[in-house]
Amino acid sequence: MKTIRKVGDVLRLFTAETPEHSLSGLARALGASPSGTFDVADGLTEIGLLARVGRGRYRLGPLVATLNAVLEDTAPVAEAAREVMDRLAGEYGETLHLTQQDDGRLLVLATRIGRRTLTVTRDALTPGLALHESAPGCLHLAEMEPAQREAYWRRADAAARRVPMPSDEALAQMRREGYAAGPLARDDDVVFTAGAIRNHAGLSAGVLSIAVPASRHAREPRAFRSVTLRAAGDVSRSLGYTG
Repeated sequence: MKTIRKVGDVLRLFTAETPEHSLSGLARALGASPSGTFDVADGLTEIGLLARVGRGRYRLGPLVATLNAVLEDTAPVAEAAREVMDRLAGEYGETLHLTQQDDGRLLVLATRIGRRTLTVTRDALTPGLALHESAPGCLHLAEMEPAQREAYWRRADAAARRVPMPSDEALAQMRREGYAAGPLARDDDVVFTAGAIRNHAGLSAGVLSIAVPASRHAREPRAFRSVTLRAAGDVSRSLGYTG
């Protein structure tokens, strides 16, 4: 089990901001010996989860892309959301994201690109974005226990800490309503409206969000809230949620 956890720790170090790491950098980040880190990295390279791109340097390998494609096609929440996202994209023409979180990191499971003249790019949400820097991420935070949020904040880097965390009261309200809305912390021209998705047991299964130019959201904030909550509810019911 220790080796499996170490594999997860290594893979999580690769983000959009830091797609490449040296062996020594991996060892420092993990607090492990270079020889032990090499054994893990070498094993991951052999099976395709990492790729060696230079002397002692690594990037994610081709197997990651394959597994991601399988996840998009077969994850229950992705399957349940596919039809709803297609319908929303056709009716409203806005950019959509389906997300989960893993150990305080944002995972984008599926995206639909907006088709309007002024729209938001698919890369508005990236794995390198801290959870509290976007409405979808805040909704994921709202589902965490307080101790999990405290651990998340302790791990946040200096750049992320410049953006304040929502208060406990604000997060509690998001959890009650299953809804969050707000601009991106580093781009206030974009507003996200986010609805919580729940499974048959009432547990968090993901977040469905709509990315909208701020000027368009400002004209119809209630309409975007209504559309987002209805769509998230449709996906939840597809997963067996009856609440």
